[in-house]
Amino acid sequence: MTPTGVTPAMPQMKTSADLRVHNQTRLLRAVHDADQPLTRASAARVLGIGRNTIAALVGELETAGLLHEVPAATTGRGRPTTLLLPHPRGPVAFAADIREDSWTLAQIELGGRLTGLETGEHDRTPAVFDDIRRATRRHATDRLVSLGIALAGPILDGRRLHISHLGWDEVDLYEQIGDDWPPTVVVDNDARLAGLAEARRGALRGAGTALHFHIDFDIGGTLLLGGHTQRGAHNIAGEFGHMPLTGGSGLRCMCGVQGCWSLDVGTNALLRRFGREPGYGAGRQLGREILARAEAGEAEAGRAVDDNAVALGRGLGALANALDPEAITLSGLGVELIRLRRDLIEHACAEGLMEFRRAQPPRILAGTVGEAGPLRGAAETAFDAVLSAGWLRGRI
Repeated sequence: MTPTGVTPAMPQMKTSADLRVHNQTRLLRAVHDADQPLTRASAARVLGIGRNTIAALVGELETAGLLHEVPAATTGRGRPTTLLLPHPRGPVAFAADIREDSWTLAQIELGGRLTGLETGEHDRTPAVFDDIRRATRRHATDRLVSLGIALAGPILDGRRLHISHLGWDEVDLYEQIGDDWPPTVVVDNDARLAGLAEARRGALRGAGTALHFHIDFDIGGTLLLGGHTQRGAHNIAGEFGHMPLTGGSGLRCMCGVQGCWSLDVGTNALLRRFGREPGYGAGRQLGREILARAEAGEAEAGRAVDDNAVALGRGLGALANALDPEAITLSGLGVELIRLRRDLIEHACAEGLMEFRRAQPPRILAGTVGEAGPLRGAAETAFDAVLSAGWLRGRI
């Protein structure tokens, strides 16, 4: 298993071969990150290199089974052009998103196309890792390079997983992920991965300082600086849901802290309003029903959603005072909350801002990656293994 949060060192290019591999890696990254398929000419502009160099790189990568050049649709007169696409026999990565009650497995290829492979429910115990291992083996081919896994809890030092509302404490990922898994396995927190997905593919592209929050049964988040998620000294930064930002409930969280923000925001808070004891990944369907009933005008459900939205806005205001983001994005249940109660969220956020900040509050946006944010983020981190000079040297 590969530890999360390791930043590769800058490449030391000592030979012409090093420079060639460096440029091949840059070209693959450009093709992967582009919104639309690149041509040779557009790739050359992005990389700042000449046409002869780009032609040589494309040829080398096609021979290696990494890129495939196909004719573009003709648009009239002029020289015919080609598009740079993933090779049909090129490498792929898998991604798994483990929710508190279910899991999803998907595949990503060069260019970012994400294809669902399998979904399932699980028994709320770490046995779910065996489910993922078996599903991976069912779908794996010799094209598979790596696997990324999104997990709904902090991972201390990249190894010990804590999911308090499932009762998971100190689950050793080194024991769960062994030699019979793909050669590279990258694990990370779901909210952090959702934020990464928005920075690479969604509403936070190009943002300098931003916050992202993924809301499911509770709320988790990440601070992004220049598109990079911040991890902290022990890889567990971003547990904003376990800060007493609202203090309204006065309850003790399953994490051990009293008055956590997550007690007031998310599906568990909705369930509690309707007399259900939350926890252990139960009640997702009822949470969705409460949202639907609120949208239909039912008063009690509407008040529950109102309270959720106000608590969300208050917490965002407090964090904006501390971290000064230019934008805040929401995913998961947050997309529905901002759709149904944008005014309440923005008003509560503004009330929580220091007075001199209120004229320019941070933008609060629905994430455009959607509920698949953690899965997309896991896929992107898994495919990063392909977009590295070390892997490329072994392939070419």
